[in-house]
Amino acid sequence: MKHACCQLIGRRKLQGASSGENTPMLPKEAQKERKKQKSEGIKIVKKIASKLLKNLSSVKEETEEKPVDKESGGRQYLSDQAICELIDQAKFLEACNHIYDLEQSEHKSEINIDSLYKKVAERMWSVVQEEISGGDRMLLEPLKSVGASLKWGKEKEKEWFDSVKDMESVSTWSPKYWNKDLEKLLMECMATQIPSFVSASNTDESALKDHLNQLETTIFPNLRCKRDVFKEAGLLTTYTKCCNACLSSHLSTLTDGDMSFSKCLLIYEWGFNMYRSEKLLMPHWTPQQRLLADAYVLKWIFSNVEEKLLTVTQKEVREALRQVITAGEKPYTDTTIIQVLTGRAQAVQHISDTIKDKVEAVCLEEILHFLHSYKHEVRSLLQLDTFSETYSNLQILENCCIFRAAWHKLTYIYSASADTDAKVKEFIDSTEEQSRELLRQAITSKVKVALKDHFRKDNRDFHKFLDCLRSSFSRFEMKNTETYETLIQTVHHIIVTEYVQALLTASGKSSKRRKIANKIEADHRAIQTLFEECFGTASLDDPIKGILDFILLTDIEAMKIQLVFLLVKFPDIRKEHLNIILDIKGSLNGTDRNAMLEVVYDNCVRVERGHKSFFEAIEIKTGKYGVCGCCCCY
Repeated sequence: MKHACCQLIGRRKLQGASSGENTPMLPKEAQKERKKQKSEGIKIVKKIASKLLKNLSSVKEETEEKPVDKESGGRQYLSDQAICELIDQAKFLEACNHIYDLEQSEHKSEINIDSLYKKVAERMWSVVQEEISGGDRMLLEPLKSVGASLKWGKEKEKEWFDSVKDMESVSTWSPKYWNKDLEKLLMECMATQIPSFVSASNTDESALKDHLNQLETTIFPNLRCKRDVFKEAGLLTTYTKCCNACLSSHLSTLTDGDMSFSKCLLIYEWGFNMYRSEKLLMPHWTPQQRLLADAYVLKWIFSNVEEKLLTVTQKEVREALRQVITAGEKPYTDTTIIQVLTGRAQAVQHISDTIKDKVEAVCLEEILHFLHSYKHEVRSLLQLDTFSETYSNLQILENCCIFRAAWHKLTYIYSASADTDAKVKEFIDSTEEQSRELLRQAITSKVKVALKDHFRKDNRDFHKFLDCLRSSFSRFEMKNTETYETLIQTVHHIIVTEYVQALLTASGKSSKRRKIANKIEADHRAIQTLFEECFGTASLDDPIKGILDFILLTDIEAMKIQLVFLLVKFPDIRKEHLNIILDIKGSLNGTDRNAMLEVVYDNCVRVERGHKSFFEAIEIKTGKYGVCGCCCCY
């Protein structure tokens, strides 16, 4: 081609020389034609020369920039500089393919492959950042290239795994981590657009509502408007995942620290309403998947908020239940307990059945935990009470009544399992029985002290004890219960038994019979008043009135009838007990008394008796004042 060009130029020169010699002899028209042809020839030569130079430059560039892989039979590869130009032009997929070709060739030792992949990643992330920060449609093609490159990375990774070779290289291959890097970048970019929230008060809900409203009306619309661009780029799934992960993280931040149930519920409900109104970026579900959407969203986006909501529920229910056993405070009613255990479930039931069931489960679990711990705290609670052990025991018994009544009603509200039902009842029953035993011990101890010198000294310790008991029992409100009925019988039996024992075993010089009778009469009236005022009954049988009536009798036959009455009604009375009663009366001589005693006692042995037991534990000891040692023996 170069030779042809030279010949053409030479020929033109010869033509020009010959024409110059003959110029004077040609007419003017012919000269003009010659000049025109000469001009056109020069243009043709320039055009040919330009094409030649362009072809030569292209051949030289290809020869310099594309090294030849000897084993590949002359296959050509781009230089790192050319690849960097592709990266700068946002042709990421094309750059990745060339880098991968170099990576598989013998030239990989000549070029820093990791550095090229790093440049690709840096440029891709800058494109993503620009788009998130407010980019326009001009970035769509680069963003598409980002999506294609990430897809390419997954495919190449799979090819390597399928080939089962050089697994160590696969684990360190940087494109393998591009998807995670993109997620991290998107999360960071989105987080910077969400303002932080600082509450001045734990109970201030207005500021929280304002913040959530700002998220709903400003922040999330800005994130949603980028959805179409990322969808076209093939990155919608990743973008959606990061949006919701960022939301979940921010909502978790809002629930950090000490938070009330109402504020936590406000956040949870807001998020769920955002989902229902389709204001969140959600995956594309099939109709079948849509049926499980509620549970999916709760687990995926709101798991941390849900966990916080359940934790706060547990904490507040536990604190409310513990107020029932706070010493010195009036117990709650069963209605209050039911409100504590159902109020939070009712507050969330309009959101979804899923969260309602979970809140109910927490409440049931908490009442089990509370009753179990309460059972073991009863003794320590009484040890902390330095004076009013009786009231503490009564409060425990009343708490048991409250929980039993509340649980009975709760079984119609909650679907508690048979195992849970059995455990609750066992905890209540065992705690009640333990408290009843401690109450019996406390009352027995106090009444013994009050009656220690009751029949030898003129003191009012016994009546003070009854007044104290009246004050304690007056605060007991669960009177229409089986527990209270059992309590009446227990307390009555303790007081009467200890009183009779004190009467029959008191030692010392006797006072006048009439004075003792007056004392017994006043004491019996006080006991009756206690049971009438606090227990609503005075019909419980006791031997005190029978003993008093016998002491006041003067007729021998009437005395016999009264003794028979005592033996029939109180079958555990023994001969030594009757002997002491006769000694207290003191109006019979020894012969008549013993003869009457033998006749009456022997005749009553075969008589069917009742089941009252007041004398069984009373032991009569001989004292220095007579046969029995009672206060009436001389």
